[in-house]
Amino acid sequence: MPEKSGIRSGTAKPGFGLHMALLTAFAITIPGMFILAAILTFTDFPEKYKTAAVLIATLSGLFAAGFRTGINNEKNGMLKGALAGFVYMLILYLASSIAFNDFMLNQRSVIMIVTGILSGAIGGIIGINRKTRPLSKVNRFGKEDILKKYRKF
Repeated sequence: MPEKSGIRSGTAKPGFGLHMALLTAFAITIPGMFILAAILTFTDFPEKYKTAAVLIATLSGLFAAGFRTGINNEKNGMLKGALAGFVYMLILYLASSIAFNDFMLNQRSVIMIVTGILSGAIGGIIGINRKTRPLSKVNRFGKEDILKKYRKF
C-alpha cells in the first residue's frame, strides 16, 4: 500500500541529498585541516606523517558524505556514496589546480581520487544499512518511555 499512497519509510527523504552530503564533508574536512595546521605550527609534528594526516582528514569527511548520502536514500548506497566522493574530489582537484595553475594528474592525485571514491562508497554502504529505531522505541536519557501506555500506536 505505501507504493500507491506515496508514503516513504522514516529513514529516507525525497531527493538524492548530494548537496547536503558535500556540505557535511566540507564541514568535517575544513575544521580538521585547521586543527592539523595548528598542530603543524605549534608542535614538532614529523613531516613524514603530514600526507597521512591530510589523507585521514579528507577521508573522514568523505566517509561522512557517503554516510549522509546513504541515509538520505533507500537503495544504491554504494553507488551514490561513490558519486558523492567523486564530486567532492573533483571539486578539490579543480580548486587546487586553479590555485596552483597546474592541471596535471600525477600519481598522488589519482590515489587521492580513488581513495576518496572508495571512502564515499564505504560510507554509503554503512549509511544505507544502518538500523533505525522507531520513534516510539527511542528512550530519552536512558529512561523508559513513561507515556507508552497512553499512545494509541
